Amino acid sequence: MIELKGIAWDHPRGYEPLMAASKAFKKINPKVNIQWDVRSLKEFGDMPIEELIGKYDFITIDHPYMGQADKNGLLLNLESCISLEELQQLKSDSLGNCFDIYHYNSRFYATPIDAAALVASYRKDIFETLGLSLPKNGNDLKSFYKKIPSEFSVAWSLCPTDIWCTFLSLCAQSYGRHFIENQHINATVGVEALNDIKFHIAHSHPESLNWNPIQILDKMGNENEIIYSPYLFGYTNYSRKNYTKNIVHFTNSPVGAQQDVSTIMGGVGLAVSALSKHPNIAANFVMYAASSEIQKGVFTLNGGQPASKTAWENAENNVLCNNFFKDTKLTIENAYIRPQHPGWNQFQEHGADIIHKGILRNISSEIIMKDLNALYKSVGNNEDV
Repeated sequence: MIELKGIAWDHPRGYEPLMAASKAFKKINPKVNIQWDVRSLKEFGDMPIEELIGKYDFITIDHPYMGQADKNGLLLNLESCISLEELQQLKSDSLGNCFDIYHYNSRFYATPIDAAALVASYRKDIFETLGLSLPKNGNDLKSFYKKIPSEFSVAWSLCPTDIWCTFLSLCAQSYGRHFIENQHINATVGVEALNDIKFHIAHSHPESLNWNPIQILDKMGNENEIIYSPYLFGYTNYSRKNYTKNIVHFTNSPVGAQQDVSTIMGGVGLAVSALSKHPNIAANFVMYAASSEIQKGVFTLNGGQPASKTAWENAENNVLCNNFFKDTKLTIENAYIRPQHPGWNQFQEHGADIIHKGILRNISSEIIMKDLNALYKSVGNNEDV
């Protein structure tokens, strides 16, 4: 028996589809047993994978880690184990840039198994009762607050990790994909985005600065106060019957001046540790988990949020998830991709704290941006972004 171990992230969307895919894989590979551990969502985004490669064969990974992984030789280059034909087939079925974001420095480090970007969530039943329309752009959103009765509210996901994602999304929507150059964020664009966030905080649920997407979606699904959240990572779980008391619907976030840029790309790649003792078998599994057949079937049916275009366009999956895939597909296809150079993740973690603490302390947006760019300059290996 070959024993392999993987680490997923601690939410049913993160581990249940991988456990189901592992069971399916075992049926055709009876001598391979795969066990899964979990880590928190924050650890998924922030924990260095250097701490994981000696313990696990499989690592679920956020794509900005590609540069660090490449620099330090942490992950298996899957091109050494998988044929070009198979990789091309996987790429052709991947949604948007879900394949390309795991390709760095001419090496391919993870298969796309989960697609996500910031989207909008809403209580469709309450919207229809109140006769409300979804905000289409930033101006619509600013006027939306005045249209909802006082017993309802809008919530933003603005804990440190998520305020960072919202900040980058608003910058990209305003200026385009190149607001970061030479390890410097365009300060004018950044100030505008921070001022927008401050405006929305003043008109939103008072707990917004403490919440992540899961906390908001739990409240939306089980209570009736929060009826809309304009920028948060979507979870198909909440759009499925009986996951929470009420179904939460999802749609594209409001757009900015650059209408061909939606919001920041998230999602999950499945990588193989460079220290795995069974690299070929492990590579076979990560391809299996990302295949269109598994993604549209076993993966989605067990609470997953696939990265396969076939899975997103599948009619049964859209019925299952109340058109989650159909109604947010454009966001994934137009998503903004974060930098991936070595040092980015360290900057991202500490930069999020600068923004979050700065807003809590009512520091001017200009000073926040000055501190943010000073940090960026000091971190990493001074590669151009």
